[in-house]
Amino acid sequence: MARKVIDVRIVNAATAEQESFIKELSMELIHDVFPLYFSELDIQRFKKKGVLSLNNHYYQGTLKEAFQIMACLQMIHIILTKPSPHSDLSDQAIFEKNSKMLNDFGIYFPFAFSDFQKKTNKAFFGQRRLI
Repeated sequence: MARKVIDVRIVNAATAEQESFIKELSMELIHDVFPLYFSELDIQRFKKKGVLSLNNHYYQGTLKEAFQIMACLQMIHIILTKPSPHSDLSDQAIFEKNSKMLNDFGIYFPFAFSDFQKKTNKAFFGQRRLI
């Protein structure tokens, strides 16, 4: 008779405070950082499309995921608020890595590093449309 092997893992769940902090970090990006690069109309469109919102289909709610999401959001915030964020290729690599991780965890972040090339990029005239 064949034996069934069951893989059981014990994981720690993210706390309510951590999930609240993730929402706070997302709101900081939308309200404090995005206005440096996008018009208010663009930001409203991003909100309607669910930018930086959590898709529970991908997010499992583990402690590890929560910490990784918080770190990604903080790193993107740091890169985009640096005095000259686009002078270093390592910033681009870090941005792209963190952007990919956010999307992998179910947080919709449809931006490329090039979307943040100029501060007060108020209109997307001739540039890639995100939404």
